[in-house]
Amino acid sequence: MLVLENIGGEVRRGLTHQAEQGTVTYRTLVMAETHPIFSECLLNMLGIKREYTPVLECAGLEQLLSAAPDREDTLLVLNLAATASRGAAAIADVRKAYKHARLVLICDENDKGLAHFALGHGVDWVISKTAPVTELRSAAKRIQAGLSDEAPVLAAEEISERSNLYSKLANLTPKQMTILKYLRDGLLNKQIAYELSLTEATVKHHISLILKKLNCYRRTQAVAIANRMM
Repeated sequence: MLVLENIGGEVRRGLTHQAEQGTVTYRTLVMAETHPIFSECLLNMLGIKREYTPVLECAGLEQLLSAAPDREDTLLVLNLAATASRGAAAIADVRKAYKHARLVLICDENDKGLAHFALGHGVDWVISKTAPVTELRSAAKRIQAGLSDEAPVLAAEEISERSNLYSKLANLTPKQMTILKYLRDGLLNKQIAYELSLTEATVKHHISLILKKLNCYRRTQAVAIANRMM
């Protein structure tokens, strides 16, 4: 059972300290992951067996947000690919619903900009599917020990830029993220209005807000960001 313990003057969150094994016990695991095989591999690396630990598999973000109690012995596994058009903004959604549960973000690719943004906005661990097996096992051990990752130092301008873009995208509302996705796909304002049952004036208003939040002057700039980040 996960508790708060004072160990040598240090309070550790979400972990029952075992000096010899250094492991924690999660009562519930909630997964929003698009690849079942990877899910099983992750469970194996974490030493979690379905017959002993409830594993709740969610079809998407909405289901994950209400799937389990918000406790420090709840482990959430989130792949942004399972959040439809919500993208990185889904991290804020999860943290509004779960203030105490531990959160693992799964990335289909090694994106240091996303990792930097995520670890600074409530994610405890970031795992890239393209990482070597040794790194995956190391990440699993940190999760078992309850030791959160730290945001990587921004050594490259591109990483810093991507992290900043993720921060801007996270400020978009769900509807604005959907509209941005439609812009990326080449839909006209009237087509977007039809798809979302909105007036063209409302769509134009949302696009204006999207451009402002992304610090863009033209919709082509916003589309370029969407093509790069979504």
